[in-house]
Amino acid sequence: MGIQEIPGQAGQVDPVKGTRSETTDTVKGKKHEGDGKEKQDSVEVSPEARALYDAEQARRFEIIREKIHDGFYLERDVTEKVVDAILEDLKKEH
Repeated sequence: MGIQEIPGQAGQVDPVKGTRSETTDTVKGKKHEGDGKEKQDSVEVSPEARALYDAEQARRFEIIREKIHDGFYLERDVTEKVVDAILEDLKKEH
């Protein structure tokens, strides 16, 4: 079983603070069907799935912290890639 990244900001861990943003484990939405009636869909994330996701996120951030400690991100080519990724992310927000 693999864990895939969930798009969006809800529930993401702040890599600097090590805390998770506020989120709910249930996502609900409404669909309007052709007959005018509303249909409600929902998805629930099990505690086990949430724990697996949280463990994977913690593992990934620990790897990043180790790379920071080892000076990996101070290498010019790595720094350029990080800056490029940040710029692309900022472009998406506007």
